[in-house]
Amino acid sequence: MFKKKNILVVGDIMLDKYSHGTVSRVSPEAPVPIVDIKKTIYKPGGASNVAQNLSALGMNVTLLGITGDDSELKELIKILRLTNIKFDPVKDLSIRTTLKSRIIGNDQQLMRLDHEDKNKSTMQNELYKRVIKYAKKSDIIIISDYDKGSVKLIAPEIISFANKNNIKVIIDPKGTDYSIYENAYIVKPNELEFSMIMGKINNKKDMMAKGKQLKKDLQLDALLLTLGKNGMVLFSKDSVLTFPTSQKDVYDVTGAGDTVISVLAAALASNKTLKKSCELANIAAGLSIQHLGTVSISKSDINNAIRKS
Repeated sequence: MFKKKNILVVGDIMLDKYSHGTVSRVSPEAPVPIVDIKKTIYKPGGASNVAQNLSALGMNVTLLGITGDDSELKELIKILRLTNIKFDPVKDLSIRTTLKSRIIGNDQQLMRLDHEDKNKSTMQNELYKRVIKYAKKSDIIIISDYDKGSVKLIAPEIISFANKNNIKVIIDPKGTDYSIYENAYIVKPNELEFSMIMGKINNKKDMMAKGKQLKKDLQLDALLLTLGKNGMVLFSKDSVLTFPTSQKDVYDVTGAGDTVISVLAAALASNKTLKKSCELANIAAGLSIQHLGTVSISKSDINNAIRKS
């Protein structure tokens, strides 16, 4: 299904922490549940989750971003050692590695605690140097922008360099300024991100018009709009295609966007058509939302889903 290709992931690197426990009573100190923690699980988050997904699909992956030099980075390095990912972060001693800590009681997420130093690093130029170091050997570049400050300032330079070297750039966007993504191959917003840029979507006709307009404004080869349980819409040079999802039961959408962009990149790097790549990404997204938290969808998972459909 996928050939073993070289994919460079550049973006906001995070560590996800899941603390699972049981709830049997309310605190006497405040009207909040007491969670008796039974186990704690760490997973790659943000751009590092994208990299892990690609590794699960058999890709050669290089992961770049800006982190702190702290216990969270050490935990992330320990996790990624179990993969074939080449992890070469820019360590900024003035910031903390982004951590998202989720408290789960009786299989329900009760709270999320974040610690991050958004937009506080000034080491983007060092990150860009590393991008150039690895880019020429890459078949595709993914910019995984979680709006934490690692990639926004250098995204235009990465896209320009990639275009000059005939390397496709696929972007998972965040924020309210998409002009930094101009001339990329694909930008993949979700419905909320899209409406923040283009305004409220009133109906399907309005969505189609706004999708075509955004693609034109950014001079993209394609725009892929993900709609959660309602599938995806691809705005390409030739047409607008819809991909309805086969999964109607949504357990957790965490990481679904990472799954889409990972499968999309792996398929395109393997010389599959844009339409076929989106079909495979849509199948994988449907599988990912059936799990709690981030999950890596494998080639066999996708093949099994295709056989059952």
